Amino acid sequence: MTKWKVAFFLLLGSVIAAIGLVFFLVLLPSDAEKPVLAEVEGETAFHVTSSKAELNQLVTYYLEKEAGNAPIDYDVYIGEEVELYGSFPVFGTDIDYYMTFVPEAMEDGNIVLRQEGLRVGLLDIPASYVLKTADSAYAFPEWVHVVPEEQRIYVSLGEMRLDNGMRVKAESFNLKEDDIRFAVLLPEGATQ
Repeated sequence: MTKWKVAFFLLLGSVIAAIGLVFFLVLLPSDAEKPVLAEVEGETAFHVTSSKAELNQLVTYYLEKEAGNAPIDYDVYIGEEVELYGSFPVFGTDIDYYMTFVPEAMEDGNIVLRQEGLRVGLLDIPASYVLKTADSAYAFPEWVHVVPEEQRIYVSLGEMRLDNGMRVKAESFNLKEDDIRFAVLLPEGATQ
């Protein structure tokens, strides 16, 4: 044999050996171990913080999407207090009103809005009347409960279900400190 034939077969053998070695290494099991997820009892919670500006955007989005067909318009603004702007018809004319509420996160994760201030033009109208009118006229979500006698609005986040089965709980709702925190809860058994 000529030296070119020997060189060719040596090169061919080297290529075949290299391909075989790569193929062999690919087929060997990896030494990386798949981590075992720790079991979490109950619901898994993700903690979310928000600012007043971000919460205002969320509320505005919700009102435009969900309550866009309401017969009476109202707006909610979150500043130092929760502010409700709206109007209701009286004898063919709209009467504007402005109410303020102080929010508080409750132990059960819901929010209570305690009525603090009220302006209805120059009239002195009881807040319970305005809340009763608002409750009957507005398309509040089913998890928002207006209690005119107590001059409060309860936001029962525990009743609010997201499309994916998750729930929301308020952990802190301090507007003066801009400390707004929620827990987003996965349903129990969702990760299995």
